[in-house]
Amino acid sequence: MTTNRQLVDFMRSIYARPNGTGAILNQIRASEVRAAVELSALTDVIADEQLRLDVTRHALDESRHAYILVRRMHDIGFAPSRLPVPVDRTEGLMKRCRGRDVKQVFDQRGMLDDVEVMEMLMAASIAERDALPKLKANYEALRNDPRTQAVIGSILHDENRHVAYLTEWVERFEKRVPAEVVQETRERLDSAFEDVNALFFGALDDYLKAAEAQVAA
Repeated sequence: MTTNRQLVDFMRSIYARPNGTGAILNQIRASEVRAAVELSALTDVIADEQLRLDVTRHALDESRHAYILVRRMHDIGFAPSRLPVPVDRTEGLMKRCRGRDVKQVFDQRGMLDDVEVMEMLMAASIAERDALPKLKANYEALRNDPRTQAVIGSILHDENRHVAYLTEWVERFEKRVPAEVVQETRERLDSAFEDVNALFFGALDDYLKAAEAQVAA
């Protein structure tokens, strides 16, 4: 298991590369944009009013995160761009979900059932819990870049709350569906995220080299 010190050292090595800061901010930004889109659509296809309120706040947070990341990227002269498919872990995980596509259900003016909602919340929880220690490592690694560190710190504050509320809602929905469905879904999504991570780390160096090439261009 990777320690916090190893994560911090790894992030520092990336920030030290030409355009490394922009590349990492862009990677975080892409995840925030994707989450904002999915969560915004989710608010109109779930029946639970309290969950709708919580998810709406979450979607608003992710949109704000994307904004402050783009603003900082603009300050350092790095243009936002779509991620290569293997580097976009959020998109990769969402594509492994078996429930109906949230945006399609939104377009059809339908509603997700409890199993589909549980899967969406579980996938979001997996992504958020994975991101939390990485954001903490980013924050520590940016000690010599206080302006970028402040952006990550603002995001980190919200992510702690996201993990807490998603954990509570996943537990609630686990009580609404059969235990075997809960187990199958969790095992499948955990396995899918391992696959997505393997693809991510396999493609990360090429992504960073492409960012470096922008300096020379």
